[in-house]
Amino acid sequence: MSASSATTNVYGGDEINAIVLDAGSYNTRIGYAGDDFPKITTPSYYAQVGNNKRIFGDDINVPRENCEIKPILKDSLIIDWDAAIDQYTHYFQQLKIEYREQPIIITEPIWSEFGYRKQLIETMFENFEFAGIFLAKSPTCVSFQQGRPNCLVIDIGHDSISVTPVIDGICLLKNSMRTNYSGKFLDDQIEDFVNAKEIIVEPTFKIKSKVPTVYPNPANYKLRDINLKLTDSYMNYQKMRIWHEFKETVLEVPERKLSQAQQKDQTSTGPSITEFYSQDSHKRLFEFPTGQSITLGIERFQFAESIFDPTIYKFNNKSKAYPPNNGEIEIKTSYGEYRPLKRIRKAESTQSTPAPDGTEQQQPVIKDQVRGLSQLITHTLSTIDIDLRASVAHNIIVTGGVSIIPQLTERLYNELSNNNPGLKIRLHAVGNTSERINQGWIGASVLASLGTFHQMWVTKEEYEEAGVERILNQRFR
Repeated sequence: MSASSATTNVYGGDEINAIVLDAGSYNTRIGYAGDDFPKITTPSYYAQVGNNKRIFGDDINVPRENCEIKPILKDSLIIDWDAAIDQYTHYFQQLKIEYREQPIIITEPIWSEFGYRKQLIETMFENFEFAGIFLAKSPTCVSFQQGRPNCLVIDIGHDSISVTPVIDGICLLKNSMRTNYSGKFLDDQIEDFVNAKEIIVEPTFKIKSKVPTVYPNPANYKLRDINLKLTDSYMNYQKMRIWHEFKETVLEVPERKLSQAQQKDQTSTGPSITEFYSQDSHKRLFEFPTGQSITLGIERFQFAESIFDPTIYKFNNKSKAYPPNNGEIEIKTSYGEYRPLKRIRKAESTQSTPAPDGTEQQQPVIKDQVRGLSQLITHTLSTIDIDLRASVAHNIIVTGGVSIIPQLTERLYNELSNNNPGLKIRLHAVGNTSERINQGWIGASVLASLGTFHQMWVTKEEYEEAGVERILNQRFR
């Protein structure tokens, strides 16, 4: 029996109850294809108690003696395979999955390399014995969710920002860009800012009582009598949750670049941009678990501004500062790059930008250059084939948890329109917060529920017959 016949027998009907797995650096999502939202959303971390016991989900927040909190993924790639297998087993059992009767679709970032993908497929077939598997690039899933096969996907996640052109549903890997100036970058700035002000931060569970105070007045609180030896990793994770709440409730993107607004316009009688955002009407209050509150004016805009200008915040703790990153990524594959309409790619050693007369100019790559969000997108657009550029610029999709910061899409639209006057820029950002955060998972759910998609699954029989390397080269390019 041929591999295609086996695929039809296993997945020939429309009653395929495929599993969708979308593992990110901050959260992992698991559910069934065809559903609107995942059944399970869980932290991509685990609690290690002793040598063997691992705890997953919200239970990792329970204080325990000598409990270490460890990440399962970094940059959306699994770094602890044993913990990942245990976590997936834990939740697959909750969903009562029949491995040998159900296929699984897994989202992956564009920078996942051959060895990683090989181990991922082997894990799903050897450890779980799924009936079939399909690997889908996250930007492709987002494009399917939006129904836009030609687009530019801007994913602003916890560990990284990625900019990926998608043509005919296929990611143009060598035109893509990625930096770490994203969610964790903001968390680290907030932590550095709070530490510099010598504000005491304690997790909520340690607080017995508190009296509200406002910085610079000291916090007035009492701690519970908890006789547990709490590890540094556990306390750091609890503090990270506070930085995350700070980021979600306080930050806002300014209308214009703050770096260009330090000097007041001499022809204007009103306040400068910096003075404007320092006014009382723009100030917000954040209360720490200790009851101490801090009022933030221009600071909350400066944090968010660093997504567009990563150099604007100067770390007090220099060891926490991020190195320069121009967004260029090297993706190693064992196959050739996808070429839309058989077009010949430009030389890889240089990058092209559109000249005023519409011709292409070659510019060398500057490795120590720092690119913010708008610069990443503008540079990516300049590297796309000129015949596709207008279509892609008209379909820019903004997704990811950090993209919900207020005024981010408005600022992004204004900057892209100014930087690309010859293109008609159009941004597509889902208004529903839950939908935008889960957009990659939802797209994979849509993709896996298509009536013709069963022809693309790789079955266990094909895996055993052809081998994982051949499958990666021929089926998962």
